[in-house]
Amino acid sequence: MPSLFKVFSLLALTVISGAFASPHDALAVHEVAHPDTTAHMAPAFEMPEHHKISRSLPELSSRGRVPCSLTNAQRLARHLPLKPPTRRASARRAFASPTVAASPANRGYVQVLSVDANGRPTGVLGYVSKTTSAHTQYVIGTSLADALLVEISGDHNLRTLNSDTPSPAFLGLVQGRDDTSSSLEHYLYLASTERTPPNATPQSIGTSFGTQPAESAVWTMDPATYALTVQWTNPGGALAPTNSFVQGGAIYFSDDPAAFNHRYAASVQRIAFVYVPA
Repeated sequence: MPSLFKVFSLLALTVISGAFASPHDALAVHEVAHPDTTAHMAPAFEMPEHHKISRSLPELSSRGRVPCSLTNAQRLARHLPLKPPTRRASARRAFASPTVAASPANRGYVQVLSVDANGRPTGVLGYVSKTTSAHTQYVIGTSLADALLVEISGDHNLRTLNSDTPSPAFLGLVQGRDDTSSSLEHYLYLASTERTPPNATPQSIGTSFGTQPAESAVWTMDPATYALTVQWTNPGGALAPTNSFVQGGAIYFSDDPAAFNHRYAASVQRIAFVYVPA
């Protein structure tokens, strides 16, 4: 009898404990793999289903990578991590190309300056004009719009590009019509000529005055100041003093402007030339 009472008591306790225990708190025991096996060990316990946290994982690309092209806003909408910040040390910086001092443009204008007896500039008179005197001799114009456009050829020549005497097409010196003696009255016109090689003596070539002794390779430019100097070569090959001046707006050259002025009474003004890139 006492034995039966103990049995019933144990059964009653089991029923009561089962009534108070939550049916979901029981942990399922799994079989543990033998330590000698090479198979992956299964977890000894499994969390009950209602305790498992369901997380929706972000969709990845077919290769399991987040597309790099997504913006941070698109990543937030898809619950993706933001892009890592760009390191300043590795970021590329765009630098403007440094301005390199270069030779003047191949095209430009010939500015005319007034100078004193020592050749020092005293003012700007204008530019060599594209409009010549009677389609022969170049004159000074005051407007840049009327200036003669020239092109540097690299061999002491200046090619004319917009002259009213388009052919011949080089800015050169032509022997004056009264230049028939060896006196100091000798002079030269600034005119259009055919091309002559550097250091050439006067050539009987086509000019805006007709066929006259002339030279075109007479120009030298100072690369620092853009000052243009003119050098005439005498028939014997000697370099002649070549002074530039203006009389009545027309441009001349002579070894002695005072002697020219004595022969041709109108006042003269000594001048110099400067190349102005277009």
